[in-house]
Amino acid sequence: MLQIDQREALARYEEERAEERRRRQERERELWERITAAAPFALTVRTDARSVLDDPLRHAAAAIDLLTGGRRQHPAGRALCEGITHTHLMPLSEPVDAHATCHRCVHAAAVARPADGPEPPTKKERRELERVEAGAVFTVEHTEGPEIRDTSEQSRSPGGDQGRKVTAVMNRLHARGWVTPDAEATDSLRGGHGRRWNLTSLGAAALALPAVPRWVEATPSAPPQREVPTPR
Repeated sequence: MLQIDQREALARYEEERAEERRRRQERERELWERITAAAPFALTVRTDARSVLDDPLRHAAAAIDLLTGGRRQHPAGRALCEGITHTHLMPLSEPVDAHATCHRCVHAAAVARPADGPEPPTKKERRELERVEAGAVFTVEHTEGPEIRDTSEQSRSPGGDQGRKVTAVMNRLHARGWVTPDAEATDSLRGGHGRRWNLTSLGAAALALPAVPRWVEATPSAPPQREVPTPR
């Protein structure tokens, strides 16, 4: 009787493990579909051509050079988990109709951008670009000279009734080619006149990049670790 109970417990355990694997694979598939739908470039899924496993790890590759972070390069046609410095390159199979299972490739695909594209803005830069896009940022005259103000909100600093001072950050964005002021003065949101700041084409492209951290969502949930019941 005891042996029968143990076999039934082990069978239930195997069924639960199989169901966990099925749910995990479904989450990974849905995640991969979200990543590929959001990516501004095409991705293919390939396996290691040298693998002798029945179910080899599936990698992601792109047809163009990509970047992640500030400078990590991902050459076209290679698995995203391989960097530019890898010497023993992984030979990849023909594309397969399945989702990527290499976690490093999934992470890279979630945050990669074309190598010739703009660098994504930081959270603070993105917030300022959004206010520029909304038409809230103006260069206005102040007692100390021209200042760049976010006229969408007041501040407690001198001249805060004209808006929050954003001269330093706007100058940085201007140096990167993301924003530029009008040549002529117009009415600001808080009255008075000022030269409105606008997004350039580069700034609009940078703002269109995913707000990221997409890779925070790009970690497939690992199945909970459970102990295998051992017969006594």
